[in-house]
Amino acid sequence: MDINNNVLDMFNDDNKPTILVVDDVDMELALLEQMLDALGFKSVLAMSVDEAIKEIEKKIPNLILLDLIMPDVDGFQFMEILNNNPETRDIPVIIVSAMDASYDKRRAFNLGAVDFIGKPFDFSEVALRVNIHLKIFTLQHQLEEKNQRLAKVVKQQARAIENEQKRLLQTLAAVAEKHSFGEHPSHLKNCAHNVRLLAQGLNFTDKYENQLSDIFIDALEVAANIHDIGKISVPSSILSKPGPLTETETEICRSHTTQGFDLISEIYPGQEENPYIKTSLEVIKYHHERWNGSGYPDGLKEENIPLSARIMKIIDSYDTLIHDRTYRKAVSKEEAIKILQEGSGFKYDPYIMKVFCQIVKQLTTD
Repeated sequence: MDINNNVLDMFNDDNKPTILVVDDVDMELALLEQMLDALGFKSVLAMSVDEAIKEIEKKIPNLILLDLIMPDVDGFQFMEILNNNPETRDIPVIIVSAMDASYDKRRAFNLGAVDFIGKPFDFSEVALRVNIHLKIFTLQHQLEEKNQRLAKVVKQQARAIENEQKRLLQTLAAVAEKHSFGEHPSHLKNCAHNVRLLAQGLNFTDKYENQLSDIFIDALEVAANIHDIGKISVPSSILSKPGPLTETETEICRSHTTQGFDLISEIYPGQEENPYIKTSLEVIKYHHERWNGSGYPDGLKEENIPLSARIMKIIDSYDTLIHDRTYRKAVSKEEAIKILQEGSGFKYDPYIMKVFCQIVKQLTTD
């Protein structure tokens, strides 16, 4: 009978499993080495914990056979050392010891031992248990590697989907750019460029330090290009009206936030967690909310308003103020900044407003 049960078939010929044997008795070391060699394993011998640690530093073994009674540092202490090292804590340890009291066994198992063989040991028992635990360890390792590969594939597929959705959103943005929606021709381009700068600026602050990921910032830039996409549903007569809007016209114009949200939701059903879709939906629907809760469509307040929309609101307002509209003339950049600051803590997130004022000279204002 092949007592090794073909465990070696799980390894390459040039990479036989290594078993570290730690015992301070020469005779037992020699006997275990002979047994392991007969099974086809590569054995590494250590007569103390210090020697064992040096061997592990050379190469991590696949399994450890450990005596508990050792000079200076005993087997229990050695297992504690193994547990404190991420590279060694998962190595299966089989205790081979004359210390077979229940207390000793419990202590060994609590420290992570996978099995316990009493001395004097039997060749077939050692072979069987080494074989079993080596198989388990190897299969677990192979499963982890497969899971890592699978996770990588899933991540790549998810990124491919995200990139495709980003491309489609950019196509939609190109359509939106042809319809100025009552804004100056460069409004969308300016907003897209400037939300990126403001988000990057926030990443250098104590509050948001490195919390805004590259994907979030990229998605925010894409979203800025379509933040007013819902105005497709608003009559051009309202968008280009030179005078004040009636109450009914105001309600129709304000509906562009929910109309745009519904449009993107219908185009991308069930994809609200995709970062590009999620950020676009947030920006489209909530960029007219106000810090004090007096905005629309939902009257969200303070940090209940998505961060993406709070950033967008400031950039959108600034670019709108410094360009002519059908119903008013542009104001100077200095006057626009003053107007925005007056709305800080009322219309705008006061923290983001401070950062905006620090980077405003870098913004595009074509």
